[in-house]
Amino acid sequence: MSMDYTCNDCQKCAPFDVFKGTCEHSQQRILLESPINDCSAFTRKSQCKFCQQYCVKAGTEFVGQCGENMVYPTLSACAKFQPLR
Repeated sequence: MSMDYTCNDCQKCAPFDVFKGTCEHSQQRILLESPINDCSAFTRKSQCKFCQQYCVKAGTEFVGQCGENMVYPTLSACAKFQPLR
C-alpha cells in the first residue's frame, strides 16, 4: 500500500484549526494537508490509520474498523497498536 504522508501525519505538527498548524521543527506555519516533501524531521504519528489492524469499513468515508469496533482513522493508537511497515 502506497501512502502519501501530509504534515498532519507528523508528530511535530501542532494543529491550531482544521486547516493550519505550526511545525514544531521549523517553527513555521503550515497547511495540515501539505505533502511532507522529503522532510528530514518527519516522524509518523501513532494513529489508527497507521495500524496493521485498521481496515476501512465498506460504505463509509470517515470510519474504519478495528476488530469489532468502529474507529476514526485519526484516533490516537491504543495499546494493541502494530505500526505499518
